[in-house]
Amino acid sequence: MAELIEQNANELAQLETLDNGKPLKFAKGGDIPQSAEHFRYFAGWATKLEGETIPVSVPNMFTYTLREPVGVVGQIIPWNFPLQMAAWKLAPALACGNTIILNRRNKRPSAHYVWAN
Repeated sequence: MAELIEQNANELAQLETLDNGKPLKFAKGGDIPQSAEHFRYFAGWATKLEGETIPVSVPNMFTYTLREPVGVVGQIIPWNFPLQMAAWKLAPALACGNTIILNRRNKRPSAHYVWAN
């Protein structure tokens, strides 16, 4: 995802500007690269989330934790930082193996459509 965001940075920045009126230089210099970095950071967590065995004081017994996806995660994206806030929510949920339903406002052009394609 991070590489796709970087490869399509100009188009995504233009869509962000159309989506919320943000100056293009802020979208290009902030929102787009930070969104890519957020995906890159959480991609590393996918291999670090694991369960563990916890020792207890009772002989021949043990306790353990199990880390597993919760299933479907519903996420609502507001108008002010649509791409970046989607990255904040999508990246950790995907890294944990969840399926995501993304609800965004639908009155403006959106970079989310570019992601979906």
